[in-house]
Amino acid sequence: MKRAPWIALVLAAAACSPAGTSAAPTATTPPTVAAATPPATASATPVPTSAPAATEAPSASPQAATPPQYFTPCASVRAGAITLCTLGTPTARMAFDETITLGDATEIAKQVRADLDAVQAEFEWTIRTSPIIDVYATNDRYASGLRDVFGYSQATADYVAENSVAFFEPALRRIAVSWEAVRDRRPIAAIRHELTHIATLEACAPRCDLVPAWFNEGEARLMEALIPGADWRMMRVRYEAASMVATDTLLPLAALWTQNQWNAYGDWAGYYKYQEAARTTDLIRNDIGEHAIARIYARLRAGEDFATAYARLSGRTWSSFLASLSARLAADIPHGPAISLVQPGADGTGASFLLYGFPGEAKVTLNIKARYANETSEIGVSPQGAYFGSIDASYPPGTYTITAASGSSVAAVTVIKRGGRAVRAALFD
Repeated sequence: MKRAPWIALVLAAAACSPAGTSAAPTATTPPTVAAATPPATASATPVPTSAPAATEAPSASPQAATPPQYFTPCASVRAGAITLCTLGTPTARMAFDETITLGDATEIAKQVRADLDAVQAEFEWTIRTSPIIDVYATNDRYASGLRDVFGYSQATADYVAENSVAFFEPALRRIAVSWEAVRDRRPIAAIRHELTHIATLEACAPRCDLVPAWFNEGEARLMEALIPGADWRMMRVRYEAASMVATDTLLPLAALWTQNQWNAYGDWAGYYKYQEAARTTDLIRNDIGEHAIARIYARLRAGEDFATAYARLSGRTWSSFLASLSARLAADIPHGPAISLVQPGADGTGASFLLYGFPGEAKVTLNIKARYANETSEIGVSPQGAYFGSIDASYPPGTYTITAASGSSVAAVTVIKRGGRAVRAALFD
């Protein structure tokens, strides 16, 4: 299949501190999950089966004629494609599929600038690698890029494309993103996840063998939830982890320690392991306090194992952390079955809601009702007892009551949706 032309961008972010060489744990990316279907998860990052092919030279794109105002044009590259840059280091080269509009490309590039700043601040680390970020318009082109640019076999490329929305190959320092798969969820978060893995690759050297897979992946997922405006992601992290406790589906951290162990969990567990890992990482950051991630990686680089590093930085033993983990994951979360509500929702408007604490795979009657809307559906929650949904921009303004009934359990929330925004009115069980 012929590869698509590209619009090239060069981005930069402010430096934080000197970086080291990189040799790291394999990084994988969880997919965005539709509310009504079980999520898939990517396997371990595959090794390319052949030398990766170079991307084709940028070709003409009428959408690239006028660069975004916050960029300074620094070079013209063939037939109207424009290279754009900002001052500072490190740089990240972004290439956009020709069918991605200039408006979308500008939004993505602006988010990546913020992502680079946030990741480096979290690790207190200047990324030495200049990552290459390829943004494909469709899932099919994403798969083609994984084959033609990353050098994966067709079977591997298809598998990765079907089970991820973005992907980082450590050997190439290259990220691929499917815009089709991530564009409807706001703010854009998949690239920050992968940039976090790049920071991990550098910050853990030369002792990347000491980084638990759950901590590597949990930090990347947590960074997604910390993006301003991503409260719905943090809600999912906190409440879905609590729902795992309620349904006794929590995974032992010892079973998620190596990358092979991590990759072994697929289907629903393959999604929920990220939520558990992210919330666990959040608790560790709170226990250690300021500069937690930077301090942990400094000790790992010096050869301390993770349990020892945690104990010395937090003043608590690792065994005590593990013993209290289930209780802490469920703490401050109202007992379910219940519904959590957050606004704006996953599409940047309206509201999103999460059913949690229901019995695993319970059948639930879900009703969303307002003056000009009345929807009833029979759904099944996950084995972890949760279900995510939204009142998005397609719903008319009004006061909505969301009710979930299963057996003798009934939970409900009410939200007022005005135009494209929702304002919380009441919450009750």
